[in-house]
Formats: sequence, C-alpha cells, structure tokens
Amino acid sequence: MPVTRETRRTVAGLGRRILPDGVAELSLNTRGRRLDPKPVSSTRSWTMTTIAELVSAAGGLLHKHDLVALGATDRHLTVAVRSRTVSRPRRGWYSTWERGDPRYLAVAVGGRLTGASALHQLGAWTWTRPPVTVSVPVTASRLRRRRGVRVVWDPLELSDRGSTWAVDPRDALARAVVETRSFEDAVILVDWARRAGIVEGDDDAAEVLSRRRADAAGLVAWSDPGAESILESVAGTRLRRAGHHVARQVPVSGTSKIIDMVVDGIVGLETDGRAHHETRFDKDRLKDADIARDGLVPFRAGTVMVQDMWGVTVGAIRALIRTAGGPRPVAGVGNSSLPRVLGPRGRRAWRLAPPRRHTGQELPTAAG
Repeated sequence: MPVTRETRRTVAGLGRRILPDGVAELSLNTRGRRLDPKPVSSTRSWTMTTIAELVSAAGGLLHKHDLVALGATDRHLTVAVRSRTVSRPRRGWYSTWERGDPRYLAVAVGGRLTGASALHQLGAWTWTRPPVTVSVPVTASRLRRRRGVRVVWDPLELSDRGSTWAVDPRDALARAVVETRSFEDAVILVDWARRAGIVEGDDDAAEVLSRRRADAAGLVAWSDPGAESILESVAGTRLRRAGHHVARQVPVSGTSKIIDMVVDGIVGLETDGRAHHETRFDKDRLKDADIARDGLVPFRAGTVMVQDMWGVTVGAIRALIRTAGGPRPVAGVGNSSLPRVLGPRGRRAWRLAPPRRHTGQELPTAAG
C-alpha cells in the first residue's frame, strides 16, 4: 500500500517531537534528527509525546519509514506494540484504530476503503452501516482476506489519489452509487456529496458519476444540492418519483426562515430529525404559523414517518393538497424530463434510461 503525499505532509508537521520507548525519552531537534536523551526539565522547548500520539496525530495510521524518520527505533516500536498502545494491521504499518474499524480492516487486507464504506467514514448519509469494500490495485498480491470484507481491483491510477486508508472520495462515490441496494440510496449519496462539496455543480457531478456507468450521470437530475439531511433527500425523491413537484429550501415571506420543501406549490413540508428538533417544539410551531400566513399548508414528518411509515405520510400530503384545491399551475412543474428509473439488471439494483426531451410547462401528475 503506497505512502501518500497526504501522509508525508502530516509527518512533516510532526518533526518537533520526543519519542519515548516506554522507559527512556528521546528528543528530536527541529530537523527530525535523533539526539541524546534529555531530561523532562530541560530548558529547551521540547514537546513530549509517544509512538501512539504520533500515530494518532497522523490520523491513526503511520508507516514505519515515517516513524523512523521522526527518530523512532525498533525498540520504541516493539515496546509500543507490546504495551498495546498501537497495533500493526499489516507489516510496516502502525495504527491506533480498533481492530474492527473498517479502516483497520482495509489496511490489514492490503488495500484501502472504497465505495459506500469509504464515504460512510466521511459522514455520508445512510440508513445502515454499509459492508466493508476494499480497493486494491490490479497488480496487488499477497492479500490477507478477511471474512465479510469484499475486495475489488481498481486501475493503478486510483493509487495516486486519496489517503492511506481510503481512495479519493470522488472515486468512492462513482463506485458507491452503482452498487447501492436501491435507486433511492444512490440519490441519497449524491445529495450528500453535493452538500459536502465532494462534487461541485452539475457538470462536475455528472463527470464523476459516469466514471463507472454512463447512465449514473442521470442522478444529477434527480439529486438536489438543497437537501440538508437524509430525511429531506428521501422524502424529496419519493415525492418526485410519485409525480409531485418539489421545491427545496423555499424562503418564508417576510421572515428569515426557510421551508425544507414545498410540494406542488401547496404543502410546506418540514422533515424533523429528533436530534435537531426535540428542543425546538415552540419554535417549530411558530414556523408552522409563518408558513400558513404565507399561504401554504404546513406539515411535519419525523424520522419514523419517512423511514417506516411513508405510505401514511404521503397519503396525508395528498389529502392536504386535495383539501387546498388541488395542484395549481407553477412554472417548472412536471417530472417527465427526469431520466426514467429502470429495474435491476445483473449486479445492479437500478438503471436510468436516457432523459426524454421536453418543452413547455407541465402540471403535477400524481397530486390526487
């Protein structure tokens, strides 16, 4: 597994350290040269640290070459491993991660995390923890397989990008979206990637998403950089697939408040995750009042209503639309220009048809 430029930059910032071997202390000068042991009370500006602290400061993983460059000896490393402050997932590599950590498993196999498992470590939105997928170069050998860990072979060019434990997030995204269990999960990842700045703009997103499968570029049309949570992403995708028009992050007139999404120009839908809304009861009710004064019908859906009771939730939204008089003409309404979602084929759970050409205005097709 290559030592990336990122690791070298991190190590370069650790030059002014002292490495203990568990008994004696070893000081380093500002150029990283190993000096004679110095007492703790030295008047020089030495910084005290351990092998584990050096590894942790580098993100939890460091190669022996880098530790030796900082003044570590075989004795220091042996004592650190025996004391269990660090462990070796693979020969030459030292880590402070737990042995069950997906990053640790990837290094132990001899590769780096990729796909959804790599994005999950970066905070990607998912309902469940994805299985561990490890990328190795096509020329890789002497791999140490682990139960439950999937290994994939990637082109050598991917080795020049990313970190010591994961491929570049853009490469991980390209693989993840075509390997998701559902179309909805793919849109969730793209919405998150746009929100996190992994991709910027439609053209950039389309280029990344099409790296594995050309039709995946169509996810750009289905995704929305305005989605701020997994609940917003899922609700918006399901409503659009049902034929409703969804506008995200709509300002409430005369206030600084923003509505999560407006459905068919009538329902102001707020998706409430418990972590962010359990202490905002009164503020949320006041926001509902502002939405109503703005001529919209306020409606709130929590995590359970979106994840487990969507039939009840969408039924209530449709009832509110009918009660308010049905869909009204709104510029840009209509979803037929979106790429059509096709069924599974081979290893893929979903595919996209080429987008249909469309001119003129459409009305919502499933408001009732």
